Amino acid sequence: MTSLDLAVLAVYVLFIIGAAWCFRRMASDSSQYINGGGSMQWWMAGATAFMTQFSAWTFTGAAGKAYTDGFAVLMLFWGNALGFFIASRFFAARYRKLRVETSMQVIALRFGRPTERLFTWLQLPLSTLSAAVWLNGLAYIISAMTGLDMLPVLLATGVVITFIASSGGAWTVSATNVIQLVLILAITLVTGGYALYIGGGPSGIVDQFPVDFWLGREMNLPGILALWMAVILMQQTVSTNNAITCYRFLVTRDEREAQKAALLAGVLFVIGPVMWFIPPWVAAAKGVDLAAYYPQLGDGATNAAYLFFVEQMMPAGTLGLTMAAMLAATIAPMSAALNRNAGIFIRNVYQRRRHSEHQLMRVGRLFTLFNGLIATLVAWWMSQQTELNFFDLVLMISSMLLLPMSIPALLAVVVRRTPDWAGWGTVAVGGLVSAVMYLGFDPSHLPTWLGGGSLSVREAGDLKFAATVLAHLLVTGGFFFATGLLYRPLGDPRRRRQLRMMFTNMYRALQPVETARVDPLQARQLGALLITLGALLLPLVWLADGPQGLWLHAAIALTVAGVGQMLRVLAGAHPTVEDEPPPGR
Repeated sequence: MTSLDLAVLAVYVLFIIGAAWCFRRMASDSSQYINGGGSMQWWMAGATAFMTQFSAWTFTGAAGKAYTDGFAVLMLFWGNALGFFIASRFFAARYRKLRVETSMQVIALRFGRPTERLFTWLQLPLSTLSAAVWLNGLAYIISAMTGLDMLPVLLATGVVITFIASSGGAWTVSATNVIQLVLILAITLVTGGYALYIGGGPSGIVDQFPVDFWLGREMNLPGILALWMAVILMQQTVSTNNAITCYRFLVTRDEREAQKAALLAGVLFVIGPVMWFIPPWVAAAKGVDLAAYYPQLGDGATNAAYLFFVEQMMPAGTLGLTMAAMLAATIAPMSAALNRNAGIFIRNVYQRRRHSEHQLMRVGRLFTLFNGLIATLVAWWMSQQTELNFFDLVLMISSMLLLPMSIPALLAVVVRRTPDWAGWGTVAVGGLVSAVMYLGFDPSHLPTWLGGGSLSVREAGDLKFAATVLAHLLVTGGFFFATGLLYRPLGDPRRRRQLRMMFTNMYRALQPVETARVDPLQARQLGALLITLGALLLPLVWLADGPQGLWLHAAIALTVAGVGQMLRVLAGAHPTVEDEPPPGR
C-alpha cells in the first residue's frame, strides 16, 4: 500500500468514529439502545439487514473462491436474496407484529423460559466467536497489505468497532451501516463495472476463465454442484428467516416498513455480489499468479484476488478505499452482533422490575464493552494459533449448533400445535444429527456404492455439506413436526395466555398508536454525513493519475454525495415530529 492508500484508510476510520459520535444521543432509553425504539425507517433497517449478512471475508475468502471456482460462489449470496424476498412476503411483517424487542423474546413466547435460556446461552458465545473470526480475518488482511504488526491492527479495529456499538447502541450501528453501505456500493459498483470493461464483457470473462466458469475446479459430477447450490439456497433461507435473526425487522416502525426493508436487502443481494466478484473473475481470466504477487500470504494468496485487481488496475488511492470498504464490511456485522447481544442480555438475562432506565442503559453499554473486549481477545488468541484453521473450525461449530437452533426458531412462527419442549428437544436432536454427519459420514465411500470413481476433495466436501443440511431439514425438522403428535394443551394458564397473545398479535396489524414517530433528523443527519464523505473523497480526483483515474474517483465521490443529497430531500418529504401521532411505546 502507498502512503496515499494509508491516508485514505486513516481518514475513513476517523470519519466513521465521528459519524457514530453524531448519533450517540439518539438512544435516550434502553429500548432506543436495543432496537432504536422501533422507529427506524425501512431504508435504514434494510441497509443494516444487508450489511450484517457479510464481512471482510466476502472480499478475501469468497473472492478467492470466485477466483478459483467461478460462478458457484454467487449461490451463497443469492441464497440471502431468496431468503429476504421470502421474508418480505411472509416473515418480516409477522415478526414485527409480535411487538417484541429482542429475538429471544420470540423464543420465550413460543417455547417458554427453559428453551429461551438454552438459546440465549448458546447464542451469546457463538456470536462472540463469530465476531472474533471476522475481526481476526480483517486484521490479518490489513496487516498483510500494510506491513503493520498484527497486534496493533487487531486492537485498533476492535476498539473502533466496540466504540461504535457502545456509543449509541442500535442508532449508531444502523446509521454507520447506511454510510458504509453507500461507500461499499459506490466502490464495488465502479470497480466491478471497470473490471467488466477490462475483461471484455461477460462473454470475455467466461471464455477466458482458466477452468469451466460454471463448474469450477475439480468438479466432474455436475449433479453434486447442482445439489450443493440447491441446499445453499435452502440453508440461507432458513438462516435469514428464523426467529434468532428477526432482530433486523424489529427496529422498523411497522410491518409495512419491515417488508420494504427485507425487499431492499433482497434486491441488494441480487446485484451486489455479481459486481463484487467480477474483479477476481477477471484476475483469473487474465492468468494472474497471485502467489507470485503476494508471497507473504502463503497458501492464502488467492484471498487477495480482489485486492490484486484494485492494486494493479485501479488508480492510486482506490486500494485505500477498498480497505476502508473491507473495514466497513466487518464493522457492520460485528457492531450489530455486539448490540444484539447487549439487547438480549438486558431484556432476557438482567432486567428486573426494580431496574431503572438509567441502570439498563449503563449495563447495556458495559456489556457491549465487555463483549467487544472478549471478542478482541479471542481474535488476538486466534492470531497466535497458526496451526489451526479457525474459519473451518467456526463453520463446523456453526453448522453443528446454529442450524439445529435455526430450524425450530423458523418453525416456531409457522407451526403452532407443538409442546414447549419441542424447542430444546429439536436442538438436542439436531446436535446429534450434526455429530453423526460430521463424524460418521464419509462421502468418499459413496462412489463405491454407486459403482463410480472416487470423488475429488471439492466434490467430497460439497457432498458432505449438502448431505448434512438435508439431514437436518429431514430429521431435525421432521422431529419438530413429530412432536405435534404429543401435543397437549398447556396446563399453565400464563403460558396459554402467552401463546394466544403471540399468535393473535402475529395476525393483528400494528395500530397508529403503536408505531413510533418519524424523525426527519435520521435522514437529514445521514445525508449531511454522506455529503461530507463525498467531499473528503474529492482530493482523490485531483490526485488522480490521468483521465481514467479522474473519472473513476469522481464516480465514487459523486455517488456517495448524491445519495447524501437524496436522503436530505427524502427527509424534507416526511412530516415533522409534531405532525406525527403520539407513540404507543
